[in-house]
Amino acid sequence: MRGEIRKLLGEDLTNYLELMRAKLAFAEELYGVRMNYVPLVTEGEIVILDKNDGKIKWLRDKKPLTTEELSGLADKIKENLESGYVEMLLTMNISCINTPGE
Repeated sequence: MRGEIRKLLGEDLTNYLELMRAKLAFAEELYGVRMNYVPLVTEGEIVILDKNDGKIKWLRDKKPLTTEELSGLADKIKENLESGYVEMLLTMNISCINTPGE
């Protein structure tokens, strides 16, 4: 499946997803709050990136997308990553966490 993700999203965006997983791990260490998922598509059924295994899944049942499902959503995932929408969602979530200094 990882090869399919690279093929559909491209090398740069696939590497960006790995960076996103690292950001989640960092936020977890810094704030002490578990953040296991990043929403990639929020219109209709929500699609997430799972920090633990790096797979793209449906939020409803945490099942990985099939190759066909990923192929159908690849353009929307690309759009959301390239526009900064996914990063904004992650930032909004982090800013809602009370840090030790607050």
